Amino acid sequence: MSANASRTSLSLFITLSVMMFLLFFLWGAWYATLGSFMVEAGLDKWIADAYSVAPIAAIVTPFFMGIFADRFLNAEKLQGILLLLSGLTIIAAPRFATPETSGTYLGILLAHTLCFMPTLGLSNTICLKHLAHSERDYPVVRVFATLGWIVAGLVVSYVFHAEKSPVQFYVAGAAAFAVGIYSFFLPRTPPPAKGKALRWGELIGTDTFPYFKKWDFAVFMIASLLAAMGMMPYWALGSAYGNDLKIERMGGFLTLGQVAELFVLAFALPVFIKRFGIKWTMLVGVLCWVVRYGLFSGAAGAAEGSAIMWTMMTIAIVLHGFSYDFVFVSGYLYVDRHVNEDIRAQAQGLLVVFTQGIGFFLSSQIFVGRVLPAIQKEATGLEAWGQFWLYPAGYLAVVLVLFWMLFRENGEKASAAK
Repeated sequence: MSANASRTSLSLFITLSVMMFLLFFLWGAWYATLGSFMVEAGLDKWIADAYSVAPIAAIVTPFFMGIFADRFLNAEKLQGILLLLSGLTIIAAPRFATPETSGTYLGILLAHTLCFMPTLGLSNTICLKHLAHSERDYPVVRVFATLGWIVAGLVVSYVFHAEKSPVQFYVAGAAAFAVGIYSFFLPRTPPPAKGKALRWGELIGTDTFPYFKKWDFAVFMIASLLAAMGMMPYWALGSAYGNDLKIERMGGFLTLGQVAELFVLAFALPVFIKRFGIKWTMLVGVLCWVVRYGLFSGAAGAAEGSAIMWTMMTIAIVLHGFSYDFVFVSGYLYVDRHVNEDIRAQAQGLLVVFTQGIGFFLSSQIFVGRVLPAIQKEATGLEAWGQFWLYPAGYLAVVLVLFWMLFRENGEKASAAK
Protein backbone atom coordinates (compact mmCIF):
# COMPACT_ATOMS: atom_id res chain seq x y z
CA MET A 1 0.00 0.00 0.00
CA SER A 2 1.22 3.48 -0.80
CA ALA A 3 1.79 5.94 1.97
CA ASN A 4 -0.60 8.21 0.08
CA ALA A 5 -3.55 5.84 0.56
CA SER A 6 -6.36 7.02 2.79
CA ARG A 7 -5.94 4.21 5.31
CA THR A 8 -3.70 1.26 6.02
CA SER A 9 -5.26 -2.10 5.18
CA LEU A 10 -5.66 -4.74 7.87
CA SER A 11 -3.48 -7.17 5.92
CA LEU A 12 -0.62 -4.66 5.82
CA PHE A 13 -1.03 -3.94 9.54
CA ILE A 14 -0.73 -7.67 10.22
CA THR A 15 2.25 -8.08 7.87
CA LEU A 16 4.25 -5.27 9.47
CA SER A 17 3.22 -6.20 13.01
CA VAL A 18 4.46 -9.77 12.52
CA MET A 19 7.77 -8.38 11.26
CA MET A 20 8.21 -6.17 14.34
CA PHE A 21 7.15 -8.97 16.70
CA LEU A 22 9.69 -11.43 15.30
CA LEU A 23 12.46 -8.85 15.11
CA PHE A 24 12.21 -7.92 18.76
CA PHE A 25 11.55 -11.52 19.79
CA LEU A 26 14.98 -12.24 18.32
CA TRP A 27 16.59 -9.44 20.34
CA GLY A 28 14.72 -10.13 23.57
CA ALA A 29 15.52 -13.85 23.53
CA TRP A 30 19.14 -13.30 24.56
CA TYR A 31 19.94 -9.68 25.37
CA ALA A 32 18.48 -9.41 28.88
CA THR A 33 19.78 -12.81 30.06
CA LEU A 34 23.21 -12.74 28.42
CA GLY A 35 24.80 -11.75 31.73
CA SER A 36 23.37 -14.79 33.52
CA PHE A 37 24.65 -17.08 30.77
CA MET A 38 28.14 -15.58 30.91
CA VAL A 39 28.39 -15.91 34.69
CA GLU A 40 27.38 -19.57 34.39
CA ALA A 41 29.98 -20.09 31.63
CA GLY A 42 32.77 -18.50 33.68
CA LEU A 43 32.85 -15.42 31.44
CA ASP A 44 31.82 -12.83 34.02
CA LYS A 45 35.07 -10.89 33.43
CA TRP A 46 33.95 -10.22 29.88
CA ILE A 47 30.35 -9.11 30.49
CA ALA A 48 31.28 -5.45 30.04
CA ASP A 49 32.86 -6.21 26.67
CA ALA A 50 29.89 -8.33 25.59
CA TYR A 51 27.52 -5.46 26.32
CA SER A 52 29.81 -3.05 24.47
CA VAL A 53 29.36 -4.71 21.08
CA ALA A 54 25.82 -3.40 20.49
CA PRO A 55 26.89 0.20 21.20
CA ILE A 56 29.77 -0.23 18.75
CA ALA A 57 27.25 -1.43 16.17
CA ALA A 58 25.01 1.55 16.98
CA ILE A 59 27.91 3.87 16.17
CA VAL A 60 28.65 2.10 12.88
CA THR A 61 25.03 1.70 11.75
CA PRO A 62 24.45 5.29 10.51
CA PHE A 63 27.40 4.90 8.11
CA PHE A 64 26.07 1.56 6.89
CA MET A 65 22.56 2.92 6.44
CA GLY A 66 23.77 6.01 4.63
CA ILE A 67 26.01 4.12 2.21
CA PHE A 68 24.12 0.89 1.49
CA ALA A 69 20.56 0.95 2.78
CA ASP A 70 19.72 4.39 1.43
CA ARG A 71 21.35 3.96 -1.99
CA PHE A 72 21.80 0.43 -3.31
CA LEU A 73 19.43 -2.28 -2.05
CA ASN A 74 15.73 -2.51 -1.31
CA ALA A 75 15.18 -2.28 2.44
CA GLU A 76 13.27 -5.57 2.68
CA LYS A 77 15.96 -7.52 0.78
CA LEU A 78 18.85 -6.02 2.74
CA GLN A 79 17.01 -6.71 5.98
CA GLY A 80 16.46 -10.33 4.97
CA ILE A 81 20.14 -10.86 4.14
CA LEU A 82 21.33 -9.25 7.37
CA LEU A 83 18.92 -11.22 9.54
CA LEU A 84 19.96 -14.55 8.03
CA LEU A 85 23.59 -13.65 8.74
CA SER A 86 22.66 -12.57 12.26
CA GLY A 87 20.99 -15.94 12.81
CA LEU A 88 24.12 -17.82 11.78
CA THR A 89 26.32 -15.76 14.10
CA ILE A 90 24.09 -15.87 17.19
CA ILE A 91 23.79 -19.66 16.92
CA ALA A 92 27.58 -19.97 16.64
CA ALA A 93 28.28 -17.77 19.68
CA PRO A 94 27.79 -20.30 22.54
CA ARG A 95 30.19 -22.78 20.92
CA PHE A 96 33.01 -20.38 21.82
CA ALA A 97 31.67 -19.30 25.21
CA THR A 98 34.70 -20.33 27.26
CA PRO A 99 37.43 -18.26 28.93
CA GLU A 100 39.97 -19.74 26.51
CA THR A 101 38.01 -18.64 23.43
CA SER A 102 36.52 -15.44 24.85
CA GLY A 103 38.02 -13.32 22.07
CA THR A 104 36.31 -15.38 19.37
CA TYR A 105 33.07 -15.35 21.35
CA LEU A 106 33.08 -11.56 21.62
CA GLY A 107 33.98 -11.26 17.94
CA ILE A 108 30.97 -13.38 16.98
CA LEU A 109 28.68 -11.28 19.20
CA LEU A 110 30.05 -8.17 17.49
CA ALA A 111 29.41 -9.69 14.07
CA HIS A 112 25.85 -10.50 15.13
CA THR A 113 25.10 -6.99 16.35
CA LEU A 114 26.69 -5.45 13.25
CA CYS A 115 24.19 -7.47 11.21
CA PHE A 116 21.24 -6.95 13.54
CA MET A 117 21.40 -3.27 14.52
CA PRO A 118 20.84 -1.91 10.98
CA THR A 119 17.59 -3.91 10.79
CA LEU A 120 16.09 -1.67 13.49
CA GLY A 121 16.39 1.24 11.08
CA LEU A 122 15.42 -0.82 8.06
CA SER A 123 12.25 -2.09 9.71
CA ASN A 124 11.29 1.49 10.56
CA THR A 125 11.95 2.52 6.95
CA ILE A 126 9.68 -0.26 5.69
CA CYS A 127 6.89 0.68 8.10
CA LEU A 128 7.05 4.42 7.49
CA LYS A 129 7.13 3.92 3.73
CA HIS A 130 3.97 1.82 3.55
CA LEU A 131 1.76 2.93 6.44
CA ALA A 132 -0.86 5.40 5.26
CA HIS A 133 -0.56 7.68 8.28
CA SER A 134 2.76 7.02 10.00
CA GLU A 135 2.16 9.21 13.07
CA ARG A 136 -1.13 7.44 13.79
CA ASP A 137 -0.38 3.92 12.53
CA TYR A 138 3.27 3.36 13.48
CA PRO A 139 2.73 3.35 17.27
CA VAL A 140 0.19 0.55 16.80
CA VAL A 141 2.69 -1.54 14.86
CA ARG A 142 5.47 -0.65 17.33
CA VAL A 143 3.45 -2.16 20.18
CA PHE A 144 4.08 -5.58 18.64
CA ALA A 145 7.82 -5.02 18.96
CA THR A 146 7.43 -4.68 22.71
CA LEU A 147 5.14 -7.72 22.76
CA GLY A 148 7.80 -9.68 20.89
CA TRP A 149 10.39 -8.83 23.55
CA ILE A 150 7.96 -9.82 26.32
CA VAL A 151 7.04 -13.15 24.74
CA ALA A 152 10.71 -13.94 24.09
CA GLY A 153 11.58 -13.42 27.74
CA LEU A 154 8.68 -15.61 28.85
CA VAL A 155 9.55 -18.36 26.36
CA VAL A 156 13.22 -18.43 27.34
CA SER A 157 12.38 -18.40 31.06
CA TYR A 158 9.24 -20.49 31.42
CA VAL A 159 9.27 -22.79 28.39
CA PHE A 160 12.98 -23.57 28.05
CA HIS A 161 14.29 -22.48 31.49
CA ALA A 162 17.25 -21.18 29.52
CA GLU A 163 18.43 -17.96 31.23
CA LYS A 164 21.79 -19.61 31.93
CA SER A 165 22.01 -21.99 28.98
CA PRO A 166 22.97 -21.76 25.28
CA VAL A 167 19.34 -22.50 24.35
CA GLN A 168 18.56 -18.77 24.46
CA PHE A 169 20.92 -18.26 21.49
CA TYR A 170 19.26 -21.05 19.53
CA VAL A 171 15.83 -19.54 20.19
CA ALA A 172 17.16 -16.19 18.94
CA GLY A 173 18.69 -17.89 15.91
CA ALA A 174 15.43 -19.58 14.99
CA ALA A 175 13.65 -16.23 15.21
CA ALA A 176 16.36 -14.61 13.07
CA PHE A 177 15.92 -17.21 10.32
CA ALA A 178 12.14 -16.87 10.49
CA VAL A 179 12.06 -13.07 10.21
CA GLY A 180 14.94 -13.13 7.72
CA ILE A 181 13.02 -15.34 5.29
CA TYR A 182 9.82 -13.43 6.05
CA SER A 183 11.53 -10.15 5.10
CA PHE A 184 11.86 -11.19 1.45
CA PHE A 185 8.06 -11.28 1.23
CA LEU A 186 7.53 -7.81 2.69
CA PRO A 187 6.31 -4.91 0.52
CA ARG A 188 8.89 -3.64 -1.94
CA THR A 189 10.80 -0.70 -0.43
CA PRO A 190 13.35 0.84 -2.86
CA PRO A 191 16.35 2.76 -1.49
CA PRO A 192 15.23 6.38 -0.93
CA ALA A 193 18.50 7.99 -2.07
CA LYS A 194 19.26 5.77 -5.06
CA GLY A 195 21.44 7.69 -7.53
CA LYS A 196 22.10 10.48 -5.04
CA ALA A 197 25.72 11.52 -4.58
CA LEU A 198 27.34 10.35 -1.35
CA ARG A 199 28.38 13.13 1.02
CA TRP A 200 30.45 12.02 4.01
CA GLY A 201 29.34 14.94 6.14
CA GLU A 202 25.78 13.70 5.82
CA LEU A 203 26.79 10.31 7.23
CA ILE A 204 28.41 11.70 10.38
CA GLY A 205 25.81 14.40 10.95
CA THR A 206 28.02 17.45 10.41
CA ASP A 207 25.00 19.49 9.29
CA THR A 208 23.76 19.14 12.87
CA PHE A 209 26.92 20.59 14.42
CA PRO A 210 25.89 24.28 14.09
CA TYR A 211 22.94 23.54 16.37
CA PHE A 212 25.40 22.95 19.20
CA LYS A 213 25.93 26.71 19.25
CA LYS A 214 22.44 26.89 20.72
CA TRP A 215 22.75 26.49 24.49
CA ASP A 216 19.60 24.43 25.03
CA PHE A 217 20.32 22.05 22.16
CA ALA A 218 23.89 21.47 23.32
CA VAL A 219 22.79 20.90 26.92
CA PHE A 220 20.08 18.47 25.87
CA MET A 221 22.35 16.38 23.63
CA ILE A 222 25.16 16.24 26.19
CA ALA A 223 22.72 15.46 29.00
CA SER A 224 21.26 12.63 26.92
CA LEU A 225 24.75 11.18 26.47
CA LEU A 226 25.55 11.53 30.18
CA ALA A 227 22.24 9.94 31.16
CA ALA A 228 22.87 6.98 28.84
CA MET A 229 26.25 6.46 30.54
CA GLY A 230 24.44 5.35 33.69
CA MET A 231 22.00 2.90 32.12
CA MET A 232 23.85 -0.21 30.98
CA PRO A 233 24.21 -1.85 34.43
CA TYR A 234 20.47 -2.58 34.33
CA TRP A 235 20.65 -4.62 31.12
CA ALA A 236 24.09 -6.12 31.61
CA LEU A 237 23.78 -7.08 35.27
CA GLY A 238 20.07 -7.16 36.11
CA SER A 239 19.56 -10.86 35.40
CA ALA A 240 22.77 -11.91 37.19
CA TYR A 241 21.77 -9.82 40.20
CA GLY A 242 18.34 -11.43 40.27
CA ASN A 243 19.97 -14.85 40.29
CA ASP A 244 22.01 -13.87 43.36
CA LEU A 245 18.77 -12.77 45.02
CA LYS A 246 17.48 -16.29 44.31
CA ILE A 247 14.74 -15.02 42.00
CA GLU A 248 13.78 -17.90 39.73
CA ARG A 249 12.98 -17.26 36.06
CA MET A 250 14.59 -13.81 36.18
CA GLY A 251 14.27 -13.40 32.42
CA GLY A 252 10.51 -13.64 32.69
CA PHE A 253 10.46 -11.35 35.73
CA LEU A 254 12.30 -8.66 33.77
CA THR A 255 9.53 -8.59 31.15
CA LEU A 256 7.39 -6.71 33.69
CA GLY A 257 9.35 -3.68 32.51
CA GLN A 258 8.13 -4.11 28.95
CA VAL A 259 4.56 -4.65 30.13
CA ALA A 260 4.79 -1.34 31.97
CA GLU A 261 6.25 0.21 28.82
CA LEU A 262 3.07 -0.61 26.91
CA PHE A 263 1.05 1.37 29.45
CA VAL A 264 3.47 4.28 29.45
CA LEU A 265 3.58 4.57 25.66
CA ALA A 266 -0.19 4.33 25.31
CA PHE A 267 -1.35 6.52 28.18
CA ALA A 268 1.19 8.15 30.52
CA LEU A 269 3.78 9.56 28.12
CA PRO A 270 1.51 11.48 25.71
CA VAL A 271 -0.37 13.12 28.60
CA PHE A 272 2.77 13.94 30.58
CA ILE A 273 4.61 15.54 27.64
CA LYS A 274 1.60 17.62 26.68
CA ARG A 275 1.06 18.89 30.21
CA PHE A 276 4.61 19.26 31.55
CA GLY A 277 6.86 19.53 28.50
CA ILE A 278 10.12 17.91 27.43
CA LYS A 279 12.26 19.12 30.34
CA TRP A 280 10.13 17.60 33.08
CA THR A 281 9.58 14.43 31.06
CA MET A 282 13.35 14.00 30.83
CA LEU A 283 13.81 14.83 34.51
CA VAL A 284 11.22 12.27 35.63
CA GLY A 285 12.80 9.66 33.36
CA VAL A 286 16.27 10.15 34.86
CA LEU A 287 14.79 10.28 38.37
CA CYS A 288 13.22 6.87 37.77
CA TRP A 289 16.67 5.49 36.99
CA VAL A 290 17.98 6.89 40.28
CA VAL A 291 15.05 5.38 42.20
CA ARG A 292 15.42 2.03 40.40
CA TYR A 293 19.10 1.69 41.32
CA GLY A 294 18.33 2.78 44.88
CA LEU A 295 15.71 0.04 45.14
CA PHE A 296 18.15 -2.49 43.70
CA SER A 297 20.64 -1.52 46.39
CA GLY A 298 18.00 -1.76 49.11
CA ALA A 299 16.88 -5.20 47.92
CA ALA A 300 20.41 -6.50 48.49
CA GLY A 301 20.04 -5.74 52.19
CA ALA A 302 16.55 -7.17 52.59
CA ALA A 303 15.91 -10.69 53.82
CA GLU A 304 16.08 -13.27 51.05
CA GLY A 305 12.64 -13.93 49.60
CA SER A 306 11.00 -11.36 51.88
CA ALA A 307 8.05 -9.21 50.88
CA ILE A 308 10.27 -6.13 51.12
CA MET A 309 12.78 -7.60 48.67
CA TRP A 310 10.08 -8.59 46.19
CA THR A 311 8.36 -5.22 46.46
CA MET A 312 11.59 -3.32 45.85
CA MET A 313 12.54 -5.44 42.85
CA THR A 314 9.07 -5.34 41.33
CA ILE A 315 8.83 -1.55 41.55
CA ALA A 316 12.38 -1.17 40.21
CA ILE A 317 11.60 -3.25 37.13
CA VAL A 318 8.15 -1.76 36.51
CA LEU A 319 9.82 1.67 36.47
CA HIS A 320 11.40 0.64 33.15
CA GLY A 321 8.43 2.01 31.23
CA PHE A 322 9.02 5.46 32.69
CA SER A 323 12.82 5.41 32.93
CA TYR A 324 13.42 4.30 29.34
CA ASP A 325 10.59 5.93 27.39
CA PHE A 326 10.56 9.23 29.26
CA VAL A 327 14.26 9.71 28.48
CA PHE A 328 14.49 8.41 24.93
CA VAL A 329 11.14 9.48 23.52
CA SER A 330 11.62 12.98 24.92
CA GLY A 331 14.93 13.05 23.07
CA TYR A 332 13.39 12.05 19.75
CA LEU A 333 10.62 14.63 20.17
CA TYR A 334 13.01 17.41 21.17
CA VAL A 335 15.12 16.87 18.05
CA ASP A 336 12.01 16.66 15.91
CA ARG A 337 10.78 20.01 17.23
CA HIS A 338 14.04 21.95 17.17
CA VAL A 339 15.90 20.79 14.06
CA ASN A 340 14.99 21.69 10.48
CA GLU A 341 13.25 18.96 8.54
CA ASP A 342 15.97 18.66 5.88
CA ILE A 343 18.59 17.52 8.42
CA ARG A 344 16.27 15.99 11.03
CA ALA A 345 17.27 12.43 10.10
CA GLN A 346 20.94 13.34 10.62
CA ALA A 347 20.15 14.81 14.03
CA GLN A 348 18.15 11.75 15.10
CA GLY A 349 21.01 9.53 13.95
CA LEU A 350 23.48 11.62 15.92
CA LEU A 351 21.28 11.34 19.03
CA VAL A 352 21.33 7.54 18.68
CA VAL A 353 25.14 7.60 18.36
CA PHE A 354 25.38 9.80 21.47
CA THR A 355 23.06 7.65 23.59
CA GLN A 356 22.89 4.04 22.41
CA GLY A 357 26.37 4.23 20.92
CA ILE A 358 28.89 6.29 22.90
CA GLY A 359 26.80 6.51 26.07
CA PHE A 360 26.04 2.80 26.34
CA PHE A 361 29.62 1.85 25.43
CA LEU A 362 31.10 4.04 28.17
CA SER A 363 28.43 2.80 30.59
CA SER A 364 29.46 -0.81 29.97
CA GLN A 365 33.15 -0.13 30.23
CA ILE A 366 33.01 2.12 33.31
CA PHE A 367 30.30 0.72 35.56
CA VAL A 368 30.21 -2.93 34.46
CA GLY A 369 33.87 -3.29 33.54
CA ARG A 370 35.56 -1.11 36.17
CA VAL A 371 33.36 -0.15 39.11
CA LEU A 372 31.82 -3.56 39.90
CA PRO A 373 35.12 -5.51 39.75
CA ALA A 374 36.75 -2.88 42.01
CA ILE A 375 33.97 -3.27 44.59
CA GLN A 376 34.14 -7.07 44.40
CA LYS A 377 37.78 -6.94 45.48
CA GLU A 378 36.64 -5.62 48.87
CA ALA A 379 33.18 -7.19 49.22
CA THR A 380 31.36 -10.26 47.96
CA GLY A 381 27.85 -11.44 47.17
CA LEU A 382 24.90 -9.24 48.00
CA GLU A 383 27.07 -6.87 50.03
CA ALA A 384 28.98 -6.00 46.86
CA TRP A 385 25.76 -5.62 44.89
CA GLY A 386 24.29 -3.31 47.52
CA GLN A 387 27.31 -1.03 47.28
CA PHE A 388 27.54 -1.19 43.50
CA TRP A 389 24.02 -0.01 42.64
CA LEU A 390 24.62 3.19 44.62
CA TYR A 391 27.29 4.27 42.12
CA PRO A 392 25.09 4.57 39.01
CA ALA A 393 22.32 5.96 41.26
CA GLY A 394 24.60 8.70 42.58
CA TYR A 395 26.01 9.45 39.16
CA LEU A 396 22.57 9.85 37.58
CA ALA A 397 21.44 12.00 40.51
CA VAL A 398 24.22 14.43 39.58
CA VAL A 399 23.16 14.35 35.91
CA LEU A 400 19.58 15.00 37.03
CA VAL A 401 20.52 18.10 39.03
CA LEU A 402 22.78 19.49 36.30
CA PHE A 403 20.09 19.07 33.65
CA TRP A 404 17.50 20.73 35.89
CA MET A 405 19.83 23.68 36.48
CA LEU A 406 21.22 24.15 32.97
CA PHE A 407 18.45 23.26 30.52
CA ARG A 408 15.94 25.96 29.67
CA GLU A 409 13.07 24.63 27.61
CA ASN A 410 11.50 27.09 25.24
CA GLY A 411 8.77 26.82 22.68
CA GLU A 412 10.72 27.99 19.65
CA LYS A 413 10.19 25.93 16.54
CA ALA A 414 12.87 24.42 14.36
CA SER A 415 15.07 27.01 12.74
CA ALA A 416 18.27 26.92 10.78
CA ALA A 417 21.39 27.11 12.91
CA LYS A 418 24.18 29.38 11.77
